[in-house]
Amino acid sequence: MDIELLIPIAFKQKGFATQENCIVLAGDIGGTKANMALCRFHAGGMELIKEKRYVSKEHVNFGNIITDFIAGEQQPQKLCLSVAGPVIDGKVKFTNLSWEIDKVEISKMLGGCPVAILNDLEATAYGLAALKPSELHVLHKGTNVTPGNIGILAAGTGLGEAGLFFDGKTYHPFATEGGHADFAPRTKQDIAILHFLQTRHEHVSWERLLSGQGIVTIWEFLTQAEYKTCKQTIMDQMKTMDPAAVISNAAKEGACPVCMEAIALFNRFLAIEAVNLILKFKATGGLYLAGGIAPKLLALLDPTVWDQVFEASGRMRHLLAEVSVYIMMNEKAPMLGSIYYAGLNL
Repeated sequence: MDIELLIPIAFKQKGFATQENCIVLAGDIGGTKANMALCRFHAGGMELIKEKRYVSKEHVNFGNIITDFIAGEQQPQKLCLSVAGPVIDGKVKFTNLSWEIDKVEISKMLGGCPVAILNDLEATAYGLAALKPSELHVLHKGTNVTPGNIGILAAGTGLGEAGLFFDGKTYHPFATEGGHADFAPRTKQDIAILHFLQTRHEHVSWERLLSGQGIVTIWEFLTQAEYKTCKQTIMDQMKTMDPAAVISNAAKEGACPVCMEAIALFNRFLAIEAVNLILKFKATGGLYLAGGIAPKLLALLDPTVWDQVFEASGRMRHLLAEVSVYIMMNEKAPMLGSIYYAGLNL
């Protein structure tokens, strides 16, 4: 049976023969959490056997998590991991953990089964194959005239970027570290934000603004550099709760003009970097917003701002007019990408 894909990803296999019954282990691993899933691929498709979330810092190494998760289960035949960081020669070192994951060592631990380690944004790109049309929200509508490459922009704990090269028939995902490229200001206020950040950081990347901490940074600029006032109740909440969530919730409720302005700036910056990515990838196939922030801020991501940014983006506006922007509402895309990569590419 062939597996129908929302986006025609260039997997090695389209489906499985009737007699195959393949057990796949997949993980979405970061400095905070390690989400694990055990699945079965067969002629009828893919089914979830088991899933569990681990707190990364509670474990000495990743091998302990695998041992615990598959205890009492059928031995996996394939494994794919999505990791938050650059993967070099099948290895990844985590910034906020003492872990290093090496696919060779993991394969030995699992009796020699095939193992792949993907950057989390590359895994997200593969995850497009598993999404349903109902899990995509159109933020900006283009003409969609010219098929072409796809860009993925994911704002969450950090800023991730990836692409999918279109060969005329199928899409080939690839990872980047574009979120760490230089922030590019457009207005006098943007330049002031850049100067504000340069007092804190040697290098100011887009991630400094397009992330959870970025929302807080924008709010701090407005209150500390532009001396705008915020309600004391909101500032008190930020002492005991996630500040980015407090700012976002206050903006949603219309309870604080400064918080609303912070999210409006975040929205404009997200649109600008989306345009940058589209132009660099020639992504006429679309731009997809992944990560945890965009779905949560859906009501505050003003489409008219996106229209204005696209129109004010120079001599390639005719190309930008072709591109639609979608929000990926399923936050499990990296895990789904890992599952599908293991099942169809290993």
